[in-house]
Amino acid sequence: MAVTPNYSWPVPVNTDLVKDGAEAIKDLGDAIDATVFGLPSGALALINTTTFSAVAIQSINDVFSATYNNYKVIINLSNSVDSYIQFRYRVSGTDTSSANYSFVAPMMVSTSASVFGENLNATTSLAIGYSFTANMSSDLTIFKPFLTDTTTNTAFAISPTGTTVRARLYSGFLNNTTSYTGFSIFATSGNITGTVSVYGIAK
Repeated sequence: MAVTPNYSWPVPVNTDLVKDGAEAIKDLGDAIDATVFGLPSGALALINTTTFSAVAIQSINDVFSATYNNYKVIINLSNSVDSYIQFRYRVSGTDTSSANYSFVAPMMVSTSASVFGENLNATTSLAIGYSFTANMSSDLTIFKPFLTDTTTNTAFAISPTGTTVRARLYSGFLNNTTSYTGFSIFATSGNITGTVSVYGIAK
């Protein structure tokens, strides 16, 4: 008997008896089945889902690692008051709150054909959406947070209220090269309730 070089799956060799070869084929099939069963089913692999209720800030720890370079974060939440939803990177259980964040965001409202703009430079957190007391959804993509390289992000956020919907596309930047392992989300005012899911994007 022999094993494959990458996964050490058992395979027969030409000197094995027939019965030994048949057993090796069975073992090989079992090994492949066990390996494939544990692989992600697509380009995104779920790392963590966190549900929270009426909190001022929600931290998500140890979701960035060397396994993936880029990440998708799906956020669904509501807030106790109308407020911006903010984001900070964190490592070793501590948020990075120095004034090294910058972002820009065009915005459209369903009641107007105009495009509005928002921006902040050298601030202490990133905006990733605006929550009315109704739900807000944000599709956040984070680029290279664990690498010692520039960390950037985009966030497409939808905020409905009554019959009106607002859409914002945030592009953010953190001006340092620290390796981060997690993040925090919070509202500029009020308490948030919802769910955050973090996915690794296949390299």
